[in-house]
Amino acid sequence: MNQPCKYHPATEALWFCRHDGLFLCQQCVDGREDNLVEARCLLCNQDVEATGQSGGGPLWQQLERCLRLPFTPVLLPVLLVWGLVAALIPPVPELLALTLLGGVPAFGFGQAIMAARTHPRRGRAVVAVPGWDALSSGLGWKGALLQAAPALLVLLLAGALMLFFSVPVGLVVGALLLLLVPALWLAIQVQGAEPGSYAAAPTYLVSVPRDYAVAAGLASVGGLLVVAVLLVAVDVMPSPLVQSLGGVLAAVWWLSLAALCGEMLGRHGRLWGINTGSARVTTPLAARRQNVQLCAGRYDKVLLSTAKIVKTKKATVADWQRLDRLLQVLGREDERRANAEPYLDALVSAENWSAARQLIAEQQQRQPQWLPGDPGLRWVLARGLYDLDPKLVVNLLKEMHERHPEFSELGNAYLLLARTLAEKFGLAGKAEQYLRFVESHCRDARLRQQVAEYRAAWGA
Repeated sequence: MNQPCKYHPATEALWFCRHDGLFLCQQCVDGREDNLVEARCLLCNQDVEATGQSGGGPLWQQLERCLRLPFTPVLLPVLLVWGLVAALIPPVPELLALTLLGGVPAFGFGQAIMAARTHPRRGRAVVAVPGWDALSSGLGWKGALLQAAPALLVLLLAGALMLFFSVPVGLVVGALLLLLVPALWLAIQVQGAEPGSYAAAPTYLVSVPRDYAVAAGLASVGGLLVVAVLLVAVDVMPSPLVQSLGGVLAAVWWLSLAALCGEMLGRHGRLWGINTGSARVTTPLAARRQNVQLCAGRYDKVLLSTAKIVKTKKATVADWQRLDRLLQVLGREDERRANAEPYLDALVSAENWSAARQLIAEQQQRQPQWLPGDPGLRWVLARGLYDLDPKLVVNLLKEMHERHPEFSELGNAYLLLARTLAEKFGLAGKAEQYLRFVESHCRDARLRQQVAEYRAAWGA
């Protein structure tokens, strides 16, 4: 199976950091998926290397994994079906086509394995072994049959030559023609399920010669080994068992070759115009680094970087929320209290009144009489919380003339306080005290006019 990312288990690991011993996805790396030089681990800033399933290392290193794939629990019935059908049909050349019906599940799974690497689901790990539901839709059967056709023709031609001419001639011709089968399979998968796609096969033969040599070697040598095993078995085993063994080995060869071709599609898909790989990372680098550090439990580093961010003009509410949460997790309550008012100012600037109210409530749990000291912040908070929490509005504005007598918006603040008392609590008499204060201390004609309007409204 493909290795999942350490910190995003639902995503395939494209990189490996030897310094920390971690498998990482693109979200956890600073660099591009197709640039091995620039890619660096976001935790230690050391170079990372591509994992085996994403293009790192020679293809032959994946041979063992591809050869084990047919023996996974999901694919074992595919081997058994072909072996059972082959055992039940008599060894008559005319019935060979009927024997190939046992390989239909193998054809479908071979196409599904390659398709999973050709068009991986964004943000999810590539599925190494598709389930049986991959055969139920029928959408891939045209491609499966077009991929099966050349391989079956080669096997039939080689068998006919062995039967009517000589075994060596059939083996040599079959081995040479099997060298082309991976290119034909890749052509159908890349170009589309159309017979004309076969014409593109030479492209995949020459564009990645070293990797193609591995796939071609498995196709040719694997086919020869299957025939060799059967030629030995025919002398020591009953005919039905030899036929059954032939069906099982054919299924193993077919699925292993499909897995290796799928590996090539995953590695070189971009070269061939497909397989854009994992979703392009759009999250800013700083945010990704903090996220990875949080996943790794490196809270002090995140706290240091976040504290620097909130001191800049580009700080967002999310930055302040992260800083407050980190301070809470780390038990730094003194720093939380010191940052409460700047955090509140950020919430007010974002007009996030519910969060501002919650922050004040949390502060008052620690300090029952706590309120922001800045009169301008109190005034803006009172306006935003007028409908949400009238009681808090009263606490924010009352006695402001004693604490901040020089506050330029004192008249407006007391008009709002009077309105809150009268309209939210029905205390028109209490509100009149603040109206008289505005009337006697403020010379602004607009404020005096509002005082008159309020009295007329409440008197009615």
